[in-house]
Amino acid sequence: MVKLLPCLSILFFFTCPVSSAQTNTDSAQLARTAFIKSQTVKADSLNDLALKLAQPGASFNDLGKAIDHIMAGLHIYSKFRDSVGLRETFDHLGLVYHLQKKFTQAKWFILQSNEISREKHDTLNIISSLLALASVKQDIKDFTLAKRDLDEALSLAKTQSKIDEQIEVQKALVKYYTQEGDAQKAAGAFNRIKYLNDSVARAIAGQKNATVLTQNTRTDSLHHFSTTLDEEDADRKSFVIIGITLITAALAGICVLLYRRSKCKT
Repeated sequence: MVKLLPCLSILFFFTCPVSSAQTNTDSAQLARTAFIKSQTVKADSLNDLALKLAQPGASFNDLGKAIDHIMAGLHIYSKFRDSVGLRETFDHLGLVYHLQKKFTQAKWFILQSNEISREKHDTLNIISSLLALASVKQDIKDFTLAKRDLDEALSLAKTQSKIDEQIEVQKALVKYYTQEGDAQKAAGAFNRIKYLNDSVARAIAGQKNATVLTQNTRTDSLHHFSTTLDEEDADRKSFVIIGITLITAALAGICVLLYRRSKCKT
């Protein structure tokens, strides 16, 4: 035991500072995240305002104002190295430039968003940026490269636990094949969407049926348990009544015997 104490002391010395350092690191990270959020609220508002202006069919003037708002927000995100804010800003700039039909600028900003998402292994946003990129390429009739982006997006979507991303990619494929003039493949992608939606509906229905079955089974079990208790209670009551009857009869018999003996003596 005495020899063990120095070892324990050394172990305590090396492990406790690590735990403390980890806690301090986590706290510092949380504090930095909260600080960045507090400083980028204005940028968030500018992006929201820009998206209200950047709608299909918006005037060139409104789209120009949207870009001004987004750029102002971009400087704030960049100042505080907010990678999420930067990625979203690049997405928004890609959207607005696409609406302006400035395809070169649109592709460039979408690629910046895609790069940030890949660095962070953010699969959902990689898929989203690939779909946006494919849409731009389709509009400039670059169908080969657009299809490459869509194929990659579909491969990534199939790695996700939910099928929402697969449905979004199939919608993009319907648009792609329609623009390319391939009605058969467009119909195939549309049928795939229907199949995926039906599979979701079946899964939800199955979960509901399983829940109802579980509830019914539980109710039946409780009813059976209650019925069993009632039967046991009834049996117990019958047994008590029979017992009381037998005891009463025995006491009556004893009383008769005693009475007869007393008569005989007299």
